[in-house]
Amino acid sequence: MVMLPPKRLRKFSKRSSSGCRTCRARHIKCDEAPGACNKCTSTGRKCDGYDLARLPVARLALALYPDVAPRLGWLTTTDEKRCFSYFMHSSIPSLSMFFDQPLWEKVAMQMSHVDRAVYHAANMLGALHEDSEQNQMRLSGENLSHPRHRFALDQASRAYEILHRRQASNDPKLREVMLLCCLLFVLSDLLMGRYDNALQHLRGGLRILQETQQQRQQRCIPELDDGLIYMFQRLDTEFSHFGPGEPFLFSGDGLEEDWPETDELHTLNDVCMSVRRALNVGIPFLAKAWLLTGADIAADYVNLHRKQERILSIYYKLQAQIQTLCDRSYSRFSHKEQQGLSLSMLQCLGQILGIKTCLIDGPLPPSWTPEFAALLSANEDFLAKFSERPTITMDYGIIPGLYVVTRCPHYLVRLRAIDILLSWPHCEAVANSNMVASLALETLRAEMQARDRLEVLGVDDEAAKALNSYLFNTLKSTSHAVNWSTVHASKILTTSKHM
Repeated sequence: MVMLPPKRLRKFSKRSSSGCRTCRARHIKCDEAPGACNKCTSTGRKCDGYDLARLPVARLALALYPDVAPRLGWLTTTDEKRCFSYFMHSSIPSLSMFFDQPLWEKVAMQMSHVDRAVYHAANMLGALHEDSEQNQMRLSGENLSHPRHRFALDQASRAYEILHRRQASNDPKLREVMLLCCLLFVLSDLLMGRYDNALQHLRGGLRILQETQQQRQQRCIPELDDGLIYMFQRLDTEFSHFGPGEPFLFSGDGLEEDWPETDELHTLNDVCMSVRRALNVGIPFLAKAWLLTGADIAADYVNLHRKQERILSIYYKLQAQIQTLCDRSYSRFSHKEQQGLSLSMLQCLGQILGIKTCLIDGPLPPSWTPEFAALLSANEDFLAKFSERPTITMDYGIIPGLYVVTRCPHYLVRLRAIDILLSWPHCEAVANSNMVASLALETLRAEMQARDRLEVLGVDDEAAKALNSYLFNTLKSTSHAVNWSTVHASKILTTSKHM
């Protein structure tokens, strides 16, 4: 039995948001001078530069970037300039922090400077991202008494109006503009906890994508940006947990496809492509499995077990390939590439344990505890090694794996996972760390209450009440929350008192 010391859940507190990478590694105060800090240059050290999302937006805008307003072809208000600056200097670096993302770093940046619809949609996201960060990423709906929310609604209306006027346009870039705006709307809705709206915008974008692909076969129209297509495919797959249990457009389990036979991965891009294919298979399978009852699993166990074994074989091979690449060439990769490799391994480990346990009906036996503890330790090691903490990203990071850990039979292991989730409020695509932590905490609370052992949770009452309020306000605003795989698996909505 794995015995772990109890750990009290932390109250929320803001992390330090300043300092170059070198000074943070040396644990000294940085003067944050533009370009390279004086603390490094005055002592002959190399300044490794700044993580843009860590710097206060005002200082970042003044010190690291020129004013963008002169490059725009239209008049802008002070609020628009401020929120656009936040989008460029905080949202885009956050979205690109784990992996290089040309969609955000180039396409979105360029299009928001030349297309007013994208510009206003970007302002909307910038305003909501800033407000969400200041509220520990726990927004649960619109509050029109709040200036930022009113501003975001106004910017969304402007973007809609411009797109509506251009519907009959022959502009070859219109579809790409519409898809990028759809993506910005989806992200904004997710930050607001409006999952129904996010799903509606996603489906609208998928229809545009499907129509474009069909029309490309009939006549010559420009190809869409690969990053946009990938991002919609990623969201379509991830919404399996929050929608119908399977993707809308990119359906099919992919198990009958011819998988690459290569035994080696040579670059981070090779790893990302392989992990992407595996996630497109693994995520929908987990989403369906967590929605099944024990009777459902028993009735179709042979077929489910066959798929389970096939998917696990894919992940085991991928895990071995990533480990081989790390053993052979890890030191040759840049810091960011090393982070991407480690994150890809975490994604595999979380999926493997989730898929291995998803067909077990009822509580897991204690014999599973070491595997959950190992996955928890892998996430803790990643966080200890890499200090970057984006608040919004389209890449899966620690949230899915830690959610799997919260299903561990040992409650202290689960508490440690919940504590990590609460210590880093952020969103990974559709997943919100607060949502996952609060679901896990409510499940654990119900179990401890049944055993009359609530005192062992060690949860701060104020923090717990805030989380509970956030969770159920979000669930009440969503029409089909009871059918979310994570909510269904938590069994917290089995009584009407919560809805």
